[in-house]
Amino acid sequence: MNNAGVQITQLCESWWDSLADSSRAEQHRYAEQLLRLLGWQQPIPFSPKEGAQALSALPYLLRAGGQTTVAAYFVLPGTLEPPAAVVELGLDFCPATRILTEEARTLNVQYAFITDMYRSYFYDLSTDDLLLHASDPRSFNDELVLVLRRDQMERGALEELRRPPRSSVARGLREWCTHWIENIARTGSIREETATLAIDRMLVMRYLFQHDLFRRTKRRLEDRFEALSARAANNDPMGCGADLKRLFHDMWFDWQIDLFEANPELDKVIENDAIAAPLLKEFGLMSRCKFNIATILESFNHGEPGEKLRVRMVPDQNEERAHYLSRQTLATVDDARVEIDLMEEGYRAIFHWFDKVVKLYERLEVDYNTQTHQANPVTPDEDLFAWSERDADRPEACADHIAHACERGFGMYYNGMHQYRVGRLMLTLHLISSYAQRGSAVRKMPSLENVLIKRPVVLAAHRVMGTGPDDSPGAAEALPR
Repeated sequence: MNNAGVQITQLCESWWDSLADSSRAEQHRYAEQLLRLLGWQQPIPFSPKEGAQALSALPYLLRAGGQTTVAAYFVLPGTLEPPAAVVELGLDFCPATRILTEEARTLNVQYAFITDMYRSYFYDLSTDDLLLHASDPRSFNDELVLVLRRDQMERGALEELRRPPRSSVARGLREWCTHWIENIARTGSIREETATLAIDRMLVMRYLFQHDLFRRTKRRLEDRFEALSARAANNDPMGCGADLKRLFHDMWFDWQIDLFEANPELDKVIENDAIAAPLLKEFGLMSRCKFNIATILESFNHGEPGEKLRVRMVPDQNEERAHYLSRQTLATVDDARVEIDLMEEGYRAIFHWFDKVVKLYERLEVDYNTQTHQANPVTPDEDLFAWSERDADRPEACADHIAHACERGFGMYYNGMHQYRVGRLMLTLHLISSYAQRGSAVRKMPSLENVLIKRPVVLAAHRVMGTGPDDSPGAAEALPR
């Protein structure tokens, strides 16, 4: 350790030793002395907001060459939880760093450095990534000093920092999910299969509230979720369980999302405040970078080798299926159906073939509109009845493309409850993403009842390869399942 490193270690240890006799002015002196050791002779203090005030935090802005700005917060010893313990739970924030990073994000800065001069966290605010952390002054010297020094920051050291790989982020999510599934099952004396449903609902809620969907009612339910999470974070658990159960109910009642359909066994457990409050509190301490489809799918890349392969498997082109879809017309499209086999094709096939079906509907809708307009040009005085007559023979698939795909055009065979769980979760997330990308307002989610099919012991080849079951008339047009 060089001389500056020794000085930093001594300064941090001295601050902790003298805390009992320290004043606010003394806190400022220690913070600015540490920054000077890092090369920041004139850090920019700014007025703390409500959260920072409650934590007695001293905020400074560190600006490097006008390109990069770091919000640096100094809090009192004991305010921060040990970063190693936080990361071990699969979390990205402790309660204090969550509050301070949310406030820092409103300042339009790129990074946040939060320290009690013993424990330290460093975040990329644009992605929510916890880039670096230290549990003591020595590891602070080893991990953070090099990037926080002014000369290093000015040469672009922060932009060179390696972001956590997806596998690492997914592992943290998996560890958290596994811990809570086991905890809910054990505490509530229920099957893990049922406990899993609670975690999948939490994942779907977090993902859904990040997208512009269900515009008529989304804000209301999102506000309830945020208020509930805030109560749990503020250690106000009374009634959290009952409110979470009601929120789950309303996600089903308002939006018909299959995952939220009533489950009395789970309802009885989740209304227990001793389960719901800490679940909500920890859930709010995870980065939003964990809640995308790719990371959630990657979190299932563990355990049985076959299941790991299904997570990573690239969808086969399957020329028979592609040819089958290319042959569809406005006369046949409503009855067309593609079915995939999760056991043989993996989970990425869900996205690939579902999108192929929807794109078929979109292509044929263009054809229908073109043909209709050419045959019956629109007149300026055309009334509602004329529009209805014009639209009477429109294929159902050319109305709500995504809903029709779920109701009639797409299916997937699952083998066992794990494949059922992953398949349903991934398709639910993909539906949310698909609707959001199209920018269309959605009243409710389509049912997945006709999508998920229990796989028979022997699945005939024609069901998944797109060839007919026999040589009888019409066999060439048999549905590829």
